Order: sequence, then C-alpha cells, then structure tokens
Amino acid sequence: MNSNEPNYFAIDAGGSRLRGYSSVTKKEYVGVGVSHTNSLAIDLAKNIVAFMPSDISATELIVLSLAAIPQKSADLELLASALYQRVTFNKLVLTSDTKASSLGAGTQADMVIAVGTGITAAVNKAELHFELSGLGYLIGDEGSGYWIGRQGLNAALKAVEGRGPKTKLTDSSLEFFQVESRNLADHLHQLPSPVSQIAAFTPCVLAAAESGDTQALFIIESAAKEIVNLIEVAIDRANIRSVSLVGGAIPSGGLLHNQVSTACKNLNISLIEIKSEPLTGARKIAESKELQSELLSINTNEIKVSTWSRLYLTLTQDMIENVSQSQSKDISKAIQLFSDALMAGKMIHTFGTGHSHLLAEEIFYRAGGLAAIYPILDERIMLHKEVVTNSQNERLPGLAHSLLDNHLISKGDVVVVISNSGGNQVTIDLVKLAQSAGAKVIALTSISHANSNSARSNSSEKIHQLADLVLDNSGVVGDAAVRIAGSKMAVGPTSTVIGGAILQSIVVGTVAQLIKLGVEPEIFLSSNLAGGDSNNAAIFNKYLPLISLYN
Repeated sequence: MNSNEPNYFAIDAGGSRLRGYSSVTKKEYVGVGVSHTNSLAIDLAKNIVAFMPSDISATELIVLSLAAIPQKSADLELLASALYQRVTFNKLVLTSDTKASSLGAGTQADMVIAVGTGITAAVNKAELHFELSGLGYLIGDEGSGYWIGRQGLNAALKAVEGRGPKTKLTDSSLEFFQVESRNLADHLHQLPSPVSQIAAFTPCVLAAAESGDTQALFIIESAAKEIVNLIEVAIDRANIRSVSLVGGAIPSGGLLHNQVSTACKNLNISLIEIKSEPLTGARKIAESKELQSELLSINTNEIKVSTWSRLYLTLTQDMIENVSQSQSKDISKAIQLFSDALMAGKMIHTFGTGHSHLLAEEIFYRAGGLAAIYPILDERIMLHKEVVTNSQNERLPGLAHSLLDNHLISKGDVVVVISNSGGNQVTIDLVKLAQSAGAKVIALTSISHANSNSARSNSSEKIHQLADLVLDNSGVVGDAAVRIAGSKMAVGPTSTVIGGAILQSIVVGTVAQLIKLGVEPEIFLSSNLAGGDSNNAAIFNKYLPLISLYN
C-alpha cells in the first residue's frame, strides 16, 4: 500500500446486513445487520465488533454509515471507545446512510430515495441540500422494507384472529418463520434481530401483492403513497425535477417501483435508474478530507476520561448478562452440588491464589451468605504481604499438600477452585487432592485465557480439564478488558466482578433450593442489624469445630 494512500475501514451498517471495505486488504466484507436493544451506541459497537474481520486489527480511520446516529456526545464517545476494543484507530467519522447512498449513487438526480430495511431520502441541488429522514423503525420509516414486512405480518395475524380479511400473507408468514399460527406473535417478539428479520418478509408481501392478494396490494399501494409523499415534499421545498430510487426493497421492475414510477410521471418527475451503494459513498468519504470535514467525527485521543470509565462498567454489565445465559445450565448444576452437600451435612470449600483468594472469601462469613462455607486461606499465596514471593509460590509443586495438612476435605464436600488462568500448579494439585478425598470440584476460570497461546503456563493440564463442573467467567485473555487510546497495555480486569456475581448467584439459588426442599438455610445476618449478633453466634457455636477461622 502506498504511504500516501488513506488507511481506512469503511462500513455501511444496515438493518439487514453490514458491509465493509478495507483499503489495506482491498477486500469487501459482509456480516449480520444491526439490531437495537437499550443502548444504540453499545448495540452498534457489538454488531460491528462481531463483524470486523480477524485480519483487521488496526487502521487509521473508520467511516461508519448509519440509519440512526447516536445524538449525545457521550454516546458517540462510548461507541468509539467500544469499537477501539476490537480495532485500534485514530479517527471515527459518522455519516447518515442517506448521504452515503447519495454519494454512492454518483447521480445527477435532484433526489435519491433509498428503500432498504429503513428508508431515507436526500435532496442535492446546487442551492439546496437536505435530507428527509424515515425517522427510524420505532416511530416512522413508512414505506420501508421493515414497514412493509410489519404491515404484512399484522394483516396475517388479524386474519388468524378473524379481525381482518383472509389473506395469502397468513400462509406465507407461517411458512417463512416456520411456526404455527398460534405461536407466530410470540415468535416475532422473541426474534434476536426483529427489524432485519421482519424486513426480510417484504419479498413475501410483494409476491402476494403481485399474485393479486387484496391485503398485500393495499400494503404496497400504501408504501408507494408514503414514498411519493417524500417526492411531493421535495417538490414543494426544492422544486426537484428528477428522482433516483435505490435499495433492495424497491427493485426495478417490481410492483412497488412501478407504482412510484407511475406517480413520478404524473408529477412530471424524471426517474433516473442507477445503482446506489452506501458502502461506495462511505469509501468516498474515507478518501476525501473535504467530505470528512462536513461530518461528525471523533478522535480517539480526545475521548473523555469518564467515557473510558463508563465503558468498563458497560462491558462488565454486558458480561454479566452474557454469563447469565451462557452459564445458566452449569450454575444450576453448581446449585445442585451445593444443595446436596448441605443437605448431607457436608461443607463447601473455596480456594484461590493471588487476587482469586478474594473470591474464595467473597461468599465466606458474609451478610446474607451461607454458614457452611470454608475458604482455604494461606498467607503464602495471598497478596497482603511479600507480593512477589507469594505470586511465585502458586507455581510450586507440593504446596497444595501443605495447604490441606491443616484443612480437612471430606467425602461429599464441594470444593470451588478459582483461577482465571487455570494453569498454576497449586490449583491443579488442589483439584486432584480434593477429588481423591471424595469431594466434587467446581472450577471457576476463564476458558479463553486457559486455552490461549498467550497464556504463561505451558502446563498440559488446566483446572477446567480436571474439575467435575466448570464455570467460565467469559473473561478476555489476560483479564484486562479495556484498551485505552495511548496506553500500551489493557486495563480493567473483570474476573473478580464476574466471578463474584457467579458465586453469589449460586448462593442465592442454593438458598432457594433448600427452602423448596423444606430445609431452613443457615444464613449470616449483618452484625450491623438488630439480632445480627445473636443469629451469628448460634452459627459460630455450631461450626467452630469445623471451621477454624471462626476462632
């Protein structure tokens, strides 16, 4: 690549698909379209991060074409900082998909209307430049692919309930989504990417209309009127004389295109046939500093301190949500192991070295925590003194035997071994010793780190390969989750936050399970509450012979 050529990655983030182009690899890439939940910035970042090809790790510039651009500066910075976690870059430029489509068209038409999942229109005359937005799928986008698909599904469901005329759209929708009529509405509400998937139903609506279905014809006629309305507004505001129609939802020669074309003739508007590519427009922006100067942009070295801090909180929240789904079955299994042990009068032991010892203590002698929790604590592998030496001790063969000389593990007990890397010798040995004593072992670890080629430990064994049950904290390799522009190393480890949440979820579930079985759980009450001292004293008296730490 010539040093004078721009180094960029251009992206068209559409509702149905993502398309990208790298000036370095000279390749185009295609991915799943953008879906939205609570945070537009984070949802965009998730989709784009998942879309970014593995062979792109750094670029100077990212140009992003969007149907809906986050309006708050804090959200724009959050988007940039979140993207930075996947690919390092210097500058992010954002443009509307309307402008990108217009630039991509390369047409002399006074107006370009892009009808895809959403709908946008741009007027470009010498003296006037403005956009007519579809306002997004929540409150507008009339005439768009999503709108047509939604109207078609609405008609199908009304027909099922007898609230509307019979229509071919009913059978089409059931075949398209592969569900029975009674489950269609629930199925639609649970779609992982509802906007793009509902928009994908549009060709079925068009096909039904072309076959003469009355309801489908009404929907397409209504969509055409909405599009024509955009043209009429542009005539009033800018006296346009020509229009180009682009986008997958309005193919040339199709019923919708023909109806709008007929209306254009009646309005004395010339219809100029072109092929518009928003990605082409995004590339033109990436290659033109003049075009970039007219658009919203963010330099990564100017992102506020508070944004990086907010990103860490956002990432950990997202990780907890992901873990609640990905680890659900194994957390349930852990709850069963805890419950079975406590029902049998057995103990729950916890163990971790370094910062993982914090998690070993997390559920011990805790307000709202279970009584029969016994952490294996030893100053030789903790961090409150002799940090360097103690960090090396966790690698020593034979140390686990010494730890258990004064800590009894019995058959039927449960031992939770916590290690983010999963490869230090003392944790590996302790798993084996606990199992040889007849205990069930739960490993809480990072599978991605344990399996990484970057991991320090080259041990052929890792705790997740040995344990009876494995809980994955889903952390990144190296634990530190946030890359900050200008920093040589990542910061913000997540293993403690996520590990603590997983362990407490197991405690909560165990208490619920014991109650369900008719057993009164032994739970610590905060000593700062009335009755706390007397409640806890009874627990101490019972477990003093078993848990030496209660002395």
